[in-house]
Amino acid sequence: MRSPSIEPQRQPAAQTAMGKPTPSLRGRVLAVLAFAALVPTVIVGVLAVVRARDDVQREVARGSLAHIRALGAALDGTLQDARRTVELAAASWADAPDDTRETQLLLRRLRRDVPIVHALSILDADCKLSSGDPLPPNLDVGTNSFGGYIGDLTYEQGHPVVRLVVQARGRTGELMGSFVASLDLGFVRDVIAAARLGPGARVIVVDGAGVPVASSDTVAGGAAGAPPTTLAGRDPAVDRALASSVEGTLTANGWVSAYRNLSTYQSTRGVRWAILHEQPEREAYALADQTRRDTAIVGGLALAIALALGALFASRLTRPLAELARRADAIAGGGNVDGAADVPPAVRGPGEIGVLAQRVDEMARRIAERSELQTALARGDRLASVGVMSAQVAHEINNPLTTVLGYAKLLLEDKPAGHPDRTALEMIESEAERMKKIVGGLLEYARAPRASDPGLAATTTGAASAWSSDPAAVVRHVGALLEPQLRKARATLRSEVTSTPPIAIEAHALQQVLVNLVQNAAQALTEPGGTITVSAKPTPGGLATVLTVADDGPGIPVADRGRVFDPFFTTKAAGVGTGLGLAVCKHLVATVGGSIEVGEGPGGRGAEFRVMIPTYQPPAITASPSRPAGD
Repeated sequence: MRSPSIEPQRQPAAQTAMGKPTPSLRGRVLAVLAFAALVPTVIVGVLAVVRARDDVQREVARGSLAHIRALGAALDGTLQDARRTVELAAASWADAPDDTRETQLLLRRLRRDVPIVHALSILDADCKLSSGDPLPPNLDVGTNSFGGYIGDLTYEQGHPVVRLVVQARGRTGELMGSFVASLDLGFVRDVIAAARLGPGARVIVVDGAGVPVASSDTVAGGAAGAPPTTLAGRDPAVDRALASSVEGTLTANGWVSAYRNLSTYQSTRGVRWAILHEQPEREAYALADQTRRDTAIVGGLALAIALALGALFASRLTRPLAELARRADAIAGGGNVDGAADVPPAVRGPGEIGVLAQRVDEMARRIAERSELQTALARGDRLASVGVMSAQVAHEINNPLTTVLGYAKLLLEDKPAGHPDRTALEMIESEAERMKKIVGGLLEYARAPRASDPGLAATTTGAASAWSSDPAAVVRHVGALLEPQLRKARATLRSEVTSTPPIAIEAHALQQVLVNLVQNAAQALTEPGGTITVSAKPTPGGLATVLTVADDGPGIPVADRGRVFDPFFTTKAAGVGTGLGLAVCKHLVATVGGSIEVGEGPGGRGAEFRVMIPTYQPPAITASPSRPAGD
């Protein structure tokens, strides 16, 4: 029977469902959606149109300046490298200026190491030619030379050339001569030609007189075979660049130009050269015009779509809300009014829509709780099955394992120390013992731990040293056990174990934990040659020891890290894993009062399992009363 307090709340919804949709509601929805779409579109459109050109201007200026900075740095780097190489050669020649053979070898090496050297001359202290190429008769290298670039651009045999003079001084500072290198500036053209430019854009490098050293296109005319003519007085950007000692931008004569004086790059002497990036104004600001057109188009489409969606939403909003609320009640109670399996989506809104939203939320909570309970019951049933299966498996394989152990021990008795078969038999005995303990451990996992269990007693009281282990020894043993598997997987096991005290866990239990973790890491490596790192180090204060197993594989997704320790959860293919390995590891570690967690590996790559085990505390020795003789 329904509560009378709820019926009056539902009645308006039912009446609305049985009547015609109210025009006022549809009109209000259409008006609100149209207003909500129109106002932001108009505001954003106006701002975009007003600010588009300013933004584009700033971006064009920033991009052009960044471009010429990079090109200028590349040009200056080449020139500076040439200068430093010539300086080193001059210093080397000054140590033995009279050695003709070494001088010739030095000249050949210098021409080879500095490809831009067009001509190279060595002058003695009186500025007379000692070796190398002859100099032009009007070149003054004695007065104007101070170890940097001299003169402006000149042309020799159709090549743009600039001369570099470097003084050669001995170890005592005495002037032994000078090196005069003619640098071919053809490389500037190559650097500019490799630059990526926008539509209609060009890059120009001019000397101090405004004569182009190189350009990405033909910008200065002249007679056939004659050097380019100056751009000074013809291009306002060139005049501005030569008159400025910094960088800047200029818009004139339909061109947008960015310039920088190359003297800002020189560390020894400024050179009145400039590099310019020029682009037609129409091409540079084409994005602003396109933005203006796109804004108008997008605004119109947004308004049209908003009106269409508003009309559709308004018509669908008047559906019978009371019926939807009753359907939500039925689903929350475990069924559906119409018998359908699909759950209606949650809706938020005033009035009946708000009531419906609450009912749907309640339904979702109930379904989620029921699903969690079913999952927990299923997991309990599977664990109970594992317990029964473990007992049966332990009973079935206990006798064969006992036989294997017995024969292994008998064979060991006949094998003296150093016998080649003794190591293998000891391994068989050890692994058979471990198999028995693994079966016992699985059985222990299938039942709840009790306070009387030996493992718990040893952990809490420290009553037996058998319940402690040496991490370093266990890590070495695990490496020996898994060496064939790792070699087959082409994986490398690296151990980083510092000096640690004994920890409160059996050696075979710790071995089982590490074997599971290392095997999982080896299976997770997707590429051959991966590395698995096992480390052990005490925590500050020495209360516990942290053992980590890290790999450089793909890692574990964040969504799965909280579930990897659940029984039967596995991401491996069918038949490869059972999903019990990590669950057993967690059980063994938790039994001794430790913890295990998983996270990202070092550097954010792979996975890392961190196992923390308490330090073993030896039992306190208490005096017991002596027993009488004969007892």
